[in-house]
Amino acid sequence: MPTPESAPVSRAPVALLGAGWLGLALARDLSNDYPVRASYRREAGRRAVQEAGAEPYLLDLPELAAPLQAFLAGARALIITLPPGGRAHQERTTEQYLAALEPLHDFLHRDLHVIYTSSTGVYGGSATGRVTEDTPVAPDTHSGRAVVAAEGWLTEHCPTLTVLRLGGLYGPGRDPVNFFSKREAIPQGDAPVNMLPQHQAVGAVRFILETGSTGTFNVCGADHPPKREFYGNLYSAAGQTPKPFLPGGADGKRIDSSKLRQLGWPRS
Repeated sequence: MPTPESAPVSRAPVALLGAGWLGLALARDLSNDYPVRASYRREAGRRAVQEAGAEPYLLDLPELAAPLQAFLAGARALIITLPPGGRAHQERTTEQYLAALEPLHDFLHRDLHVIYTSSTGVYGGSATGRVTEDTPVAPDTHSGRAVVAAEGWLTEHCPTLTVLRLGGLYGPGRDPVNFFSKREAIPQGDAPVNMLPQHQAVGAVRFILETGSTGTFNVCGADHPPKREFYGNLYSAAGQTPKPFLPGGADGKRIDSSKLRQLGWPRS
């Protein structure tokens, strides 16, 4: 029989709202150390959640919200990775996105740490030079505007909130070599890239979960090579001939993630 010193420590569950490309990667990682609950909307999603080591919950907000009470009961953290769906909803994206968040209102309390995976897209395409968390947001897409609205709604209603503004995500199943597959040439070849591999995004969420840090943080690679270098190297590694790079963009934005790095992310 285990002694009190050797008995396993019971950990409160982590609730993961949204089990897509990033959400499933989070479930696979966090389920090694925490009981993880993850939402799904379709049967294929249920299987994927189970295979990732998480307990599946059928949730389709705002219409199907009844399971939220069980989903969040006793949870230490709620990680929101819901995409805004700008391509699908167009002008109604912000309205639809906030409607999906609204059912959470009654469950948000000080002991529930909400971690929202936002996007550096909130700064828009016109930003130049060094971009910090204090840089004014200027979204120029349906999704970007919805994400800014979601940040505002969560800030108003969540006593304990962390907003992670993630750079351009890539990784398994999302190869940057394919990002410009439908273009004859790659525009703004001199523009700095602001990319973030999936494993570092997962590591950032875990870091916030384990340190309890709150606030708004940019999460992006420390280096910002120009597109022609970043994508050129990837094309070469894949044994493909790079597409032509058009000039321009050298004064583009460089996302600064030093605020989070000063706290100790990424861990070695």
